[in-house]
Amino acid sequence: MNLSSLLNKLWLPALCALLFLTALYCRPLLPVDETRYMSVAWEMSLRQGWFEPLTMNFEPYSHKPPLLFWLINMFWSVFGVSRWAGMLPPLLSSMACVYLMAYIGRILADMNRPQPSSERLADRTRLMILMAASFPFMIYGTLVMFDFLLTVFVLLSIICGLRYAAYRRLSDLVFLGLCLGFGVLAKGPVAYLYVLPVFLLAPFWKPDLPRLKQWYASLLIPILISAGPVLLWLVPVLKASDNDFAFWLVWNQTAGRITGNFSQAHVRPVMFYLPFIPVAILPWVFFPSVWKFLRKIKEHFKTDYNVRFLLCWFVPVFVAFSLISGKQPHYIVPLVPALIMLVCIAFEKVKTAILVKTLMGVALFFILGQFIAKHALFDKYDLKPVVEVIHQYPDTSMAYVSNYHAELGFLAKRTEKIEDIKYREIGTWFKQHPDGLIIVRHKDASAIREYEQIFNMKYRGAQISVIRLKPLEGAIK
Repeated sequence: MNLSSLLNKLWLPALCALLFLTALYCRPLLPVDETRYMSVAWEMSLRQGWFEPLTMNFEPYSHKPPLLFWLINMFWSVFGVSRWAGMLPPLLSSMACVYLMAYIGRILADMNRPQPSSERLADRTRLMILMAASFPFMIYGTLVMFDFLLTVFVLLSIICGLRYAAYRRLSDLVFLGLCLGFGVLAKGPVAYLYVLPVFLLAPFWKPDLPRLKQWYASLLIPILISAGPVLLWLVPVLKASDNDFAFWLVWNQTAGRITGNFSQAHVRPVMFYLPFIPVAILPWVFFPSVWKFLRKIKEHFKTDYNVRFLLCWFVPVFVAFSLISGKQPHYIVPLVPALIMLVCIAFEKVKTAILVKTLMGVALFFILGQFIAKHALFDKYDLKPVVEVIHQYPDTSMAYVSNYHAELGFLAKRTEKIEDIKYREIGTWFKQHPDGLIIVRHKDASAIREYEQIFNMKYRGAQISVIRLKPLEGAIK
């Protein structure tokens, strides 16, 4: 194997390793999401029960399914409980997505030859560079979140569906169902929304599809099969939980996000996602080829079945997510591969050398940016100083004011609950726990001036303090 071939095979793992080490050194686990998910995984490791209800701060946690936490605990069982081992599942998921997207490009190229875009989609290296240099990959590839893990199963489902459209093999339907099931275990029933619309629109991107009624009937098979992996986890969990937990887990997490009818639904306006389309394809949005392609998108849709497939994949899901009340920028991460493949089609005349230089520039930008942010920004998100205070009082009752999301559970390796209280409850809590400590996030210290601050630091645009009763008050009481 010559040097050029070796570099072609190893550049992506090397890039991921570099981004991983940079993130590990430069930034803390970011509250509230990363710290929360690592804490849920930590509590799972304490229970040593993978088929029990999830907990956060030692209370039932019904907001997410278990697959990410299983994977984190699997790596912890091999390497020990650590932050770096817990970061491996999302890192490996993001890398897998690059390879899977390139494989989809090859399938489309083979299926639709001699479409004008087939040769470009068959270029595995170019596709991988375009995806690896995208801002979503650089930002979310090392974050302990669910989106790239879900994207793995979305892409695997797309692969199985395309293979079934081409060869009509029952095995592809079975694997499609299993991938959908694991997608649900990765982030819930939303996995169906990322996958099914493109196959419901199959007559648009594969007009020679035979026996159309049979095609639609066959889609019921993977839906039924997908219930298998989910039920293997869900049945024992529901047996071990009460009706309220079951309601939140099975129904309200999905329906609540669609309607915006619960506190963590992240309700946003309908047009919220539109500005994120160009952001999702940064830095490639600055290339004129993208805009030239976009101006002729209707013509490409009429003449190129690869473009049809990618638009049938992206547009219905994007519209559906725009209509759903609950919105977060990272919800569209599983759609980024479709956009990147459209960019690849648009880059007919852009040389590979330019793409490589752009990738190197973007990687350098994110690496240097994290080194700069290490002291200029990330120190305001780093809870390690608070953890050091907690460790000085190992047997002390503690509370958090307010809206605690287990930010300190994994970091402090807590084995007991930190009570979540309101400002108005501070006095009452201290009466019940006169030797206790309260961790308070605040913008105005006047609310806690009657208590002794034993620690204070800047935190997420405000302050975080650790307080206790003043000695005199403690003596009087």
